[in-house]
Amino acid sequence: MSWPALENLMKFNRGLKGKFIFLVSALLVITSMALGWIFLVREVRDSQEKLSQKGIILARNLAANVELGVYTRNHETLSNLAAAVLRESDVAFVVILDESDKPLYTDAAEGFRAPDLPSLLEEIPSEVPDAPEEGALEIHRLLDPLHDDEEVYLTSFPVLTHKGGSVGEEIGFLPETASGPGKHQETIGRVLIGLSTRARSLEIGKLEKALGFATLVVIAIGITLTVLLVRIVVAPVKQLVAATRRIAQGDLDTLLHVNSHDEIGELARSFNQMTLKLQNSRQELERTNQMLEEKVRERTRELEEAQGQLVQAEKMSVVGQLVSGVAHELNNPLAGVLGYSQLLLRMEVPDDVKRGLEKIESEADRCKRIVQNLLIFARKNKPQKRFIDLNGIVESVLELKDYQFRVDNVRVVRDLNARLPMTMADSGQLQQVIMNIVHNAQQAMNEAKREAVLTVRTWADTASIHLEIADTGPGIPPHHLNRIFDPFFTTKEVGQGTGLGLSICYGVIQEHRGRIWAESRAGAGTIFHIVLPVQGDGASIPPPETSASAASRGEPSPGATARILVVDDEASIVDILYDVLRLDGHQIETALNGRLALKKLQQQPFDVIISDLRMPGMSGQELFEQMKEMNSVLLSRIIFTTGDVASQDTQGFLEKSGSPYLQKPFDLNEVRRLVQEMLVSIRGSRPDLPSLTPVDSRDPDPSA
Repeated sequence: MSWPALENLMKFNRGLKGKFIFLVSALLVITSMALGWIFLVREVRDSQEKLSQKGIILARNLAANVELGVYTRNHETLSNLAAAVLRESDVAFVVILDESDKPLYTDAAEGFRAPDLPSLLEEIPSEVPDAPEEGALEIHRLLDPLHDDEEVYLTSFPVLTHKGGSVGEEIGFLPETASGPGKHQETIGRVLIGLSTRARSLEIGKLEKALGFATLVVIAIGITLTVLLVRIVVAPVKQLVAATRRIAQGDLDTLLHVNSHDEIGELARSFNQMTLKLQNSRQELERTNQMLEEKVRERTRELEEAQGQLVQAEKMSVVGQLVSGVAHELNNPLAGVLGYSQLLLRMEVPDDVKRGLEKIESEADRCKRIVQNLLIFARKNKPQKRFIDLNGIVESVLELKDYQFRVDNVRVVRDLNARLPMTMADSGQLQQVIMNIVHNAQQAMNEAKREAVLTVRTWADTASIHLEIADTGPGIPPHHLNRIFDPFFTTKEVGQGTGLGLSICYGVIQEHRGRIWAESRAGAGTIFHIVLPVQGDGASIPPPETSASAASRGEPSPGATARILVVDDEASIVDILYDVLRLDGHQIETALNGRLALKKLQQQPFDVIISDLRMPGMSGQELFEQMKEMNSVLLSRIIFTTGDVASQDTQGFLEKSGSPYLQKPFDLNEVRRLVQEMLVSIRGSRPDLPSLTPVDSRDPDPSA
């Protein structure tokens, strides 16, 4: 057998078709052979029994018939009687013996040879019962058959006589039958009949052939029916397997075409329904995947925008730190400029010089407000709500944007109610909200290419404070107006916005229990409305004090002089504080750092200490801690100055210490007022404190 044929045979045997045909064929063969064998065994056994019964009957009848021939030794009679027996089928030979087992007659049927008497007599017992009962006969199977293809069974039966005496034996009369009591039968010979199995064997052989042929026919019919059954059952199963394989490979367009109404057809219909459901599921899954991919792309875009916003926020955080540092550095020279201008204005100077000094003071004060607004906008503090002036926050934003407004030719119209009620809010968060809206308005008006006018209005009613910010930009389309406060929604080009600004504004106003919304028409500009609740007793915030009133409140009271220690690393600030406080009659000592100040505190007494917070060597905070360890009574008489009030550390320390502070660049009148208030407080607790004589001349070394 070639290798391809062997391989196909192996595939056939591994398949369901080959296994089914092989098993059914084996079952048919085994069943047919078993049934045929059982039938043959039974037939052979029945044949042997029939042959034995026939031998018994023939031997008994012949023994009864040959009684006279044996008794008279009449060969002709014996021959006639034996010939009738030999004509019976299956009879191979007949042997009649006398009482001494001498043959009286021996003959074989046609086609058989006479037996060898000596060998035959050895097969049977030599003694025969005198009067055997019915059935008590001898049946022997010859060990050596006459022919190789047959077996011969030997049946023996005694020949009995009932004679009482002989009458006319010489003429062949029948013996006298014995009668009466004491008479018994006498064995006078024996009949041996050999029955051959030749005919029976021929019949069994024919039967075997017939059974073999029938078995082959049954097997052939069974295999044919099995093949048909396999075609009916296995073929749809093979289609199902092939369709399942195609489905496993992703081909869901496969359907089975089986028209039967049996279980196979039901299975095919169920398979087709499953395939259709899989098709629908795959289509639904593909649609879901498309939706998910779109959502992933959208979320990725939002995350990228959020990342850009975070990067920008980080940049703004760094800028805030830079602004804080720069503001601190600017506040020190601004303090000198503002202080000296105010100090010179108190002197008698020509009018033209005075006008110049007033401009210097005005511009320095403007720089001061800008730096303070930058610090407020850049600080990163936790929300702290306090009573605020909404107008002041609006003005701080407009001041920060003033330069950009002038560059972009934006005209600002202010309509601010000077007496707004108080409200609790975080000024930094509100400044961020207003800055965002104003910045968006400025960008929108730049795109409109028309006259740019920004109108800011504030007013109040019984329960609310209102703020309106209106621009003359292109407006917001109606289909976008309801989405402007959604996170990540923006109509700006990529890189110009993240869509988080107005969302943050909405959250801040909601946190303040207020409302924010926008009104807009295409081509007619946009108006943002912010409404905050009135909190507190409803009292209005007084208008800011004028410099004249502040100066009047800062005038020292007569006799309120003291010994003051001024500590600052900026010589200009030390000088200006020295000069202005000397004019009020105070005795001034100075130190350029905390370490020198601590040394002077240990050497001489002071009534008030004015100290900067940030200094090289030993800072004002460290000086405060050292004084705390010394249990100094001056802990409640320290006035701190700082240019970094926006720092959380600075705010935390100032709140913890409870000391008053001045933000650089400070107003000299405010310095004088704060010193006088502290001295009044000290004298209220110590009425025996003597007034100190003013120092007429400056120390030759203020930093000593």
